[in-house]
Amino acid sequence: MRVGIEALETLMAVCDEGTFGGAAARLHITTGAVSQRIAGLEKQIGHPVVVRRQPVSATHVGRELLRLARQSLLLQQEAGVRLAEELHATEPSIRLSLAVNADSLSTWFQPVVQAIAAEGRLLLDLRIEDQDRTGDLLRSGTVLAAVTTDAEAGAGCTTESLGWMRYLPVCSPAIAPAAGQELDEYLGTVPMLQFDSLDALPLQFMDQFGVTTPPSAHFIPSNREYFDAVRLGLGWSVLPEDQVHSALEDEDLVLLHPTASVDVALHWQRWRISSATLDQVTDLVRQAAHRRLRRTH
Repeated sequence: MRVGIEALETLMAVCDEGTFGGAAARLHITTGAVSQRIAGLEKQIGHPVVVRRQPVSATHVGRELLRLARQSLLLQQEAGVRLAEELHATEPSIRLSLAVNADSLSTWFQPVVQAIAAEGRLLLDLRIEDQDRTGDLLRSGTVLAAVTTDAEAGAGCTTESLGWMRYLPVCSPAIAPAAGQELDEYLGTVPMLQFDSLDALPLQFMDQFGVTTPPSAHFIPSNREYFDAVRLGLGWSVLPEDQVHSALEDEDLVLLHPTASVDVALHWQRWRISSATLDQVTDLVRQAAHRRLRRTH
C-alpha cells in the first residue's frame, strides 16, 4: 500500500494543530479540503485514522501513519537541503520534533539548543513533557526522538544511556525544619511542590525516610516558576543539582538532608532511520549529557 505524501502531511497537520481548521491554516488550504484528504486517506486505508473530537487525535492506525509521516517529511527535507547544495540555491530549513523534560531543557540540554541555534539550519519543535512520559510521544509518532527514563527501545527505535540526573531536596530558609525536628515529621506536614499530579520525584525522596502519607501539594507546571516558588517558601521539593548550586551558596535555599538525593536515569531514544539530521542531534545530545550528567549514582 502506497500513501501519498500530501495525505501524510495533512494527517500530521491535523494531529499537530488539533483541529481541521488549524490544519487548513497551516497548509494554506480550505477546511473542506483537509476533510476530503483525511476522508480519502481513511477510504484508502479502510480504517479511521483520526478521532474527531477536540482536540483531534490519531487512532491506533493513524499513529502508525503519523510515524511514517514524520520520518518521510524529515528525509524529504534532508533531500531538499542536499539538492540546494548541488544547485547552489538557498537551503531550506529542516523541522525536527523532539520530546524533552523541562528540567533537562533548563539545565544540561541547553548546549544542544545553543549548537542548533548557532548552525541556523534546523527548526525545533520541542514538546515538553515529564521524563516518564516523553517515550509515549515517541511511540505515538508525535516526535522523532526523546529524552526519556524508558530504557527499553520501542519498535523501530534505538536507545542509549545518557547518564543520571541528580535532584537535591531543598527548601527556603524561612520554612526549614525547626531545630531538633525529625525530617520524616517535617516531610509529612509541610506542603511540597510538584510539577503536576503525576510528578513522582518528591514522593521518591519521601520514600527514603518511610513517609507514606504525602502532605498537601502545590502544582506548578513551569520549571523557572517552580524554582522561584521553592525559593520563596511556598513549599519544599527536589530540584536539579545544576539548578540549585548558586542558590545554596547564596543561602537562598537550604538542603533538607546533607547526602540524600533522587537520581533519575535518562536515555535517548530515536527512530531507527538513516537521517543525517537525527545523527547530528544525537551526537549533540550525547556530548551534552557526557559533560553534565553523572556517570554513576
